[in-house]
Amino acid sequence: MKRFALVALVAALLFSVVSSASATELKVRGNIDMYGMWSANLVDHDSDVKDGDNYFTNQRMRTYFDYVANENLKAVLGLEIDNNWGQGTSADWGTDGKGNIEVKHAYLDFTIPDTTVNVKGGLQYVALPSVFGNPVFEDDAAAITVGAQINDMFGMTVGYSRGADKTTNVDNKLLGDGADNDNIDMAFIAAPVTLDGFSIAPYFAYAWVGDNAYTTDQQQASSYAAGDLLTNADGDATIWVAGANAELTMFDPLTFAADLIYGAGNADDYDTKGWYAALAASYKMDFMTATLFTTYATGADEEADQDDYLPTLAEGWGLTPYVGGVRAFSTSYDSFGTDALGVGSDGTGLWTVGVVLDKISFVEKLSHKLVIAYAKGTADEDAAFATLNADGSVKDRLAFTEEDSLWEVYVVNKYMIYENLAAINELSYFKASSELYEDATGDDLDASYFATIGFQYKF
Repeated sequence: MKRFALVALVAALLFSVVSSASATELKVRGNIDMYGMWSANLVDHDSDVKDGDNYFTNQRMRTYFDYVANENLKAVLGLEIDNNWGQGTSADWGTDGKGNIEVKHAYLDFTIPDTTVNVKGGLQYVALPSVFGNPVFEDDAAAITVGAQINDMFGMTVGYSRGADKTTNVDNKLLGDGADNDNIDMAFIAAPVTLDGFSIAPYFAYAWVGDNAYTTDQQQASSYAAGDLLTNADGDATIWVAGANAELTMFDPLTFAADLIYGAGNADDYDTKGWYAALAASYKMDFMTATLFTTYATGADEEADQDDYLPTLAEGWGLTPYVGGVRAFSTSYDSFGTDALGVGSDGTGLWTVGVVLDKISFVEKLSHKLVIAYAKGTADEDAAFATLNADGSVKDRLAFTEEDSLWEVYVVNKYMIYENLAAINELSYFKASSELYEDATGDDLDASYFATIGFQYKF
């Protein structure tokens, strides 16, 4: 009898586990990109510097698991795997290297019962509104966001994110005190308004930055303004930005989109303030969508303790592969033009103008995209300086000044093999002129170009 009772209990437990698991639906989505790239002067823009064999093969896979309890509750886990073929134990023969899987997202997503208030908490994608990606904040982040659609026209989202936390609550020694080190925190509020044929999303963001809390990786990923602001601060620093993104669609198929942002950063030994604006006009035709665009952002000042940069935290801005790092393939690289030129990947210190001819199609399943971009620096020519390392490379601070310019032609050809599988070819040519680089090396920058061919599967 006891054995029968035990068997019945185990069966009941197994049934309850199966019933509980079946109540949660698992949905999987993601993409995998795989391509080969041939290039010359890809990031150094110098023909005298050897580029190795000028070829590599890269792949990236992102997979998102949605654990859905109902329409108001789910959890999301996102994983990413990056590989350069032959580099590292995870992409050589055997492919059994460890530590290659990255946790991209891990957050809870739910709606408060009987309301329209949505809450997301955890590692998630956070972006301030923008046209070409936000130059201040657009990135994966540890954050909590609360959003609500108040009525048909008005919504509101507030959020908080922690960028760095060096505090330890307890010491590893008996009765030892914890270390109260400094942190980086950012909070924002956005209030989108949607009308018939017009929408606008004003927002405000504020960041508190503790002394020496900024990491080396964050400094490299930020604008020069943020890097100077946060590394030169003897005490705490603050950053605030106010901006708005607007779209005009009442004249569809002619549409307009615009950004306007102003912000300031303050520390004991360094201050910066600046603004950024973007405008895009698009016209949709049967065989193509044509877009004219321009952006402008203030740059460096000649004063050592202040600048006219818009301070940035975790940028998501981009126009082309060389200006901002936007490509048809997802990639582990950012802007190809950043290192040698001082052209930041966040749009600050630049004036750009260009045209995009997208979704060009004359043959079924085959489409093309053409981007032509031109840019000049907005930094004061007396604000930039450079010295050379022993190997002849440029070190110290670089800035793209009013005397510098660049242009790029970027082409994408895409053929849809299946509904979710595309064969993609990229071609890009880039040429820049930098007075700072020429003064430091005695030579101007050489042209850079690349070509890719590969596959992209979205599931």
